[in-house]
Amino acid sequence: MIIIICDVMGMVEVDATSLKQNGSKELRIRAIILGGFFAMLFSAINGYININFGMGFGYGPLAVIVAYALFHKLGGGSTKKELSFVLISSSSSFTVYYALGFILYLIEREHSVNLPSWLAPPTEIVLMKSLDLQYWILPILFIVVSYLLSILAGVLYALLLKDEFIKSRRMIWPYTAASASLIDTCFSEGGKAKLIGISAVIGLIFTFIQYIPSIWGFNLTLIDLTPFLPRGFIFAISLSLGFICIGYLINVNTSLSLMVTGLILYLLISPLLVWQGIIAYDPNFMSMYNNILFNFSISPALGILLLGGVLLSLFVFFRGMFRKSNGKVSKNNETNLGYLYLLKIFMKNLMRNKRFLTLYAFIAICMLTLAWILNPLYPFPPVISVFFIAYIFFFGSFIEFVITTKMSGETGMSMGVTSIFLYDLPIFSLGYRGYTGYWAYSYFRPSIGVGNGIIPYLKYRDEFDVSLKDIIKAKIAGWIPSFLFSIFFIIFLWKYVGFGNPMMPSIGFLQSEIYLKMLATGNIVGTINPLIFIGAGILGAVLEFLTPISMIGMALGLFLPPNYIVPFGIGGFIRWYTDRKFGKEFYNEKGRLIVTGLMASSLIVQVIMTVILNLIIK
Repeated sequence: MIIIICDVMGMVEVDATSLKQNGSKELRIRAIILGGFFAMLFSAINGYININFGMGFGYGPLAVIVAYALFHKLGGGSTKKELSFVLISSSSSFTVYYALGFILYLIEREHSVNLPSWLAPPTEIVLMKSLDLQYWILPILFIVVSYLLSILAGVLYALLLKDEFIKSRRMIWPYTAASASLIDTCFSEGGKAKLIGISAVIGLIFTFIQYIPSIWGFNLTLIDLTPFLPRGFIFAISLSLGFICIGYLINVNTSLSLMVTGLILYLLISPLLVWQGIIAYDPNFMSMYNNILFNFSISPALGILLLGGVLLSLFVFFRGMFRKSNGKVSKNNETNLGYLYLLKIFMKNLMRNKRFLTLYAFIAICMLTLAWILNPLYPFPPVISVFFIAYIFFFGSFIEFVITTKMSGETGMSMGVTSIFLYDLPIFSLGYRGYTGYWAYSYFRPSIGVGNGIIPYLKYRDEFDVSLKDIIKAKIAGWIPSFLFSIFFIIFLWKYVGFGNPMMPSIGFLQSEIYLKMLATGNIVGTINPLIFIGAGILGAVLEFLTPISMIGMALGLFLPPNYIVPFGIGGFIRWYTDRKFGKEFYNEKGRLIVTGLMASSLIVQVIMTVILNLIIK
């Protein structure tokens, strides 16, 4: 593996000769160490948030400001190249939280799931929470090898298509452009680092004090009023500073839509469902949450996420066509980054570079060989698996790479819904039923996110004062530590905190479990109510298209346990107030930094204190 990485580095140096080499000072080891540390820290925070709430945040500005404070103010000076290196490496997390964590969650929830030994430890080992190494080596080794091949293929996509994306005026990558401006600002403005430091200390102290009384049985982290309310009403509040901060960071429309939808569900719909006998009443709010989730809210939530997202895309497309037909959109000579055009460019550049061609062929052979040996679509014959992985590797992943890169470059956002149409539906149409195939194919495709981790920095390489070689080094400095750390951290969370509890509600895993179960069993009607699914999807798309309401917020309001609804809403109200009181610039200049410091320290202490308390109680 080390040889392959070094080989890529050598090819990058050859390819980088066509780019402007910037910066007169060599990178110091301190930038590599700090960048790797932040990559692990931010991957832990985002892993926790993604597992529990299905979202994530970028902490690049925080890394830049801290690096500036340490290097420029305390370390005797720094360069733009150093700060850029820390920014890129800290934003280059490559983790297995979802890949490994979901498998463990699925086995614990669905005891009848029979997964191969190369994908997961045996069911009895997982249920015992055993860390017997002999059962973990093979799945972890498979993850390491497949991830390495995946990321190398993704790097090839990025390097061979970078020029086309860079020269497009539409591809601006707004968040990367903002980071470039921040690095310029750092050399004339240093107060932001102090602001983050103070807020992080406050978050740490507040959360630590909040958890201390739990040692003596006094819970200051949760208010549960459900037992005192009329039958069927559910109301609980998590007193988590970190969750309030998340509500502040996400879009106001999303956080407020989440709170309103959740309150309607738990204070209006829930009593009606109990009264009608559709769900059983239980004074425990988590039991009530599970009852209402599996007997009602799954259908509208998935309808909004899946069908609503597709319908909204169609609404936006037809609106754009209508405006064009009425002459409201000006024409230009912008290159059309279509699939066939980019595929032609990719193949042309690949054939010109023999070293890239050799590496691409090597990765393809490895992927297809693994598909033949492991046969992820068993009980289908291995040849079916090989043909399907060939489709994924040579065609499906290329389309997904282009879509993801274009969306992120033009809007700063991306969606994973494309995998449903590119991979899941074709497998389903083959008649495959089982869990392994629908989950395992993701290990056999090039990494589609690598493009957005390399090309934007090349777009603004003069502002960042970096070359392609610097960018690749920074990516590796972030990839390796975050990848290795994530393996140990997710196993640590699974063993000592667990998934699917008040501390780790694991909403992201829950959504994946429901969706995967529908595909694996083919029992779509038995899992969701088709009428509610369709109706909610249409309603969600129409509301987001015509009003400020957020479909993502609505879906989360239906998925999240009741104790998270109010904290998210409080964060949204604070964001709404500061935007109007101090202007929206306050969020970028101070608000985001303050809340990032509070959230990072609060969530870290929250996880640590939960583990310590569990050990003390045991």
